[in-house]
Amino acid sequence: MLKFFTRIRILLWVLALVGVGFLVSTQVRAKLAQAAANLRSLETQTETVYPVETEILKTTNWETWRSYYGQAKSAHTQNITTYEREIVRSVNVDVGSPVKAGQTLITLQVAARGAQVQSGKTAYDEAVLNYNRLKQLNAKGGISKSEVDAAYSRMKTAEAALKSTQSSLQRTSLKASINGIVAARNVEPGEIAEAGAVLLSIVDPKTMEAQLMVSKKDIMKINAGTTVEIRVDGQTHNGWVKRISPEAQPGSGLYPVIVGLPENSGILPGTYVEGRFKVSSQQNVVVIPSNVVIYRGNTQSVYVADGGKAKLTAITTGEGREGRVVVTSGLKPGDALITSGNRVLYDGAEIIRNASVAGRSTADEANEG
Repeated sequence: MLKFFTRIRILLWVLALVGVGFLVSTQVRAKLAQAAANLRSLETQTETVYPVETEILKTTNWETWRSYYGQAKSAHTQNITTYEREIVRSVNVDVGSPVKAGQTLITLQVAARGAQVQSGKTAYDEAVLNYNRLKQLNAKGGISKSEVDAAYSRMKTAEAALKSTQSSLQRTSLKASINGIVAARNVEPGEIAEAGAVLLSIVDPKTMEAQLMVSKKDIMKINAGTTVEIRVDGQTHNGWVKRISPEAQPGSGLYPVIVGLPENSGILPGTYVEGRFKVSSQQNVVVIPSNVVIYRGNTQSVYVADGGKAKLTAITTGEGREGRVVVTSGLKPGDALITSGNRVLYDGAEIIRNASVAGRSTADEANEG
């Protein structure tokens, strides 16, 4: 009998333990299910939708311009010099004075040269008289033909000497050969003018040009007559290529290019100028903002909108300037390029296009609601 009751108690304890285990297991499964449901709900609420702005790509024409620099100068200049060492008698102009072709600018001393001219004229006159006298004697048979020929030779020599001294006398009046203004004055009355020394410099401000130094990579793309944009102090003038040097300057390796400037441009000699050359032109290319390109190692990529997703697209780029760059592969007309909000995206990210506010999530919007 005692053994029977002992078995009953053991059975009841086993049943009680089984019941408690069942209750605990049920509660644990309920807790896990609730936790999983809460996690799914949280994931749904915190999934970010990124607002972005897009640009539908189109083809355009692309021109490449290159800037080079140099100084303006007058295309017509004259340096006033003297052929012989002489004393300066007068200087009739100053720096900035306007001059006209044929105007006497400097007068040199003439006393000694005047005497030389008079002496030469006397010698020439005597040679003429002697030649005429001997020619008459030869006609009468008094002298030989060879004596007449010698007299003729002496007459021509005297004539040449006279012309030379007369020309030397004329060079005591130094004159302008062009219209322009005096850019430099290096002599005063009473000073000695050395042969070949520049006494005055004249420039013609109406015929200006600029010498620009161009690199080797672009010199073959420039031809005589090519239009050049000349920029000075915020103003743009239309110039043109006049001459191209076939030889680079020693040291710099740059090629001098002479560019003509429009008449009455107001550009003064010595002014530093910027010259812009069109060195290439491409038709029907895709051009994008350079700030949307993502660089990772040696690769370039951008994000495009593919339905409601952001798609990371590999591209290659060509020339660029002023915040724009040519795309040579990877994009085509009609693609929706993401231009704003792209820095926080990843491939396959949910997006909403052409939104004005970036960085908002569906959870934020639900909280505001």
